[in-house]
Amino acid sequence: MGKSFKFIDLCAGIGGLRIPFDELGGECVFTSEINKAARQTYSMNFLDGAKDSLEAESRINTDVVEIGSDRPKDVPEHDLVVAGFPCQPFSHAGKKLGFEDTRGTLFFSIANIIATKRPRVVLLENVRGLKTNDGGNTLRRILEVLRNPAEGLEYYVPEPKILCARDFGLAQNRNRIFIVAIRKDIPGAENFEYPEPTHKRDEVWLKDFLLPNPDKKLTISQRLWDGHIKRKVANTKAGKGFGFQKFDPEKDHYVATISARYYKDGSEALIEQPGKPTPRKLDPEEIKFLQGFPAHFQLNSSSVEAYRQLGNAVPVSVIRAIAKKLEPFL
Repeated sequence: MGKSFKFIDLCAGIGGLRIPFDELGGECVFTSEINKAARQTYSMNFLDGAKDSLEAESRINTDVVEIGSDRPKDVPEHDLVVAGFPCQPFSHAGKKLGFEDTRGTLFFSIANIIATKRPRVVLLENVRGLKTNDGGNTLRRILEVLRNPAEGLEYYVPEPKILCARDFGLAQNRNRIFIVAIRKDIPGAENFEYPEPTHKRDEVWLKDFLLPNPDKKLTISQRLWDGHIKRKVANTKAGKGFGFQKFDPEKDHYVATISARYYKDGSEALIEQPGKPTPRKLDPEEIKFLQGFPAHFQLNSSSVEAYRQLGNAVPVSVIRAIAKKLEPFL
């Protein structure tokens, strides 16, 4: 049976945006990711037809800026763009509706591909801070460009939505902003609605995402724990935040947002251990589950890279809910 639609995966990371669209029967025809270690992980999980890891990695484009800016016609035809691009402020070049004040950014390259290929649907993902980045100017410009018929991007773009992983069955308080654009000539484009929560927050339990026998090496040292406590006291007095966060698997429904720096000291989400004087860090496998990746998904062999990549990844369960809403337009 043939694939039902084609899509491209830009700024792909380790492929969290891709998984739900693969599940819907889509065919990924182009991938870009600049980070070498992320490309290795992506290759292991999605490019199994390659003869070896080097060949697999070579099938991932490393520079979407170059291809998007200079030769967007080289990108294969596709129905859908998914992209988790970095948040970059634009220049203050006035209120022009063209590309001028976005040139040189990753968004410009992505928009240039969209304008050239005119896919049916676009799904962009970013950190929650995009909404307020540069005083809201960055998000405003993105929406203006996507809605601009003069540049070939005449899309229906509803107000972007911040969705939380906790509302979609994951025990992590992770908020991300999503931007959907549907080409205006697609029937019913204006009827698109973002998904409603699939789970009640109190029905998800942290303990269900944790390993039964975590590695003893995850337990932090007394010295590190003392340092965490000392910094928390100092930060609280100075009004600079609250330092580490500790969670009880038997009482808590979720952990805080896991960041790419988690490998350093685990301070944003330490796990209590009954009968032990110090808590432990989460295992990369546990974070994989907290991000909604399937059990068979292979992590990078370097634990540091695995932590970084998972901290930068999207919550797959949220993407799956959005993908189902987008399926009728593909």
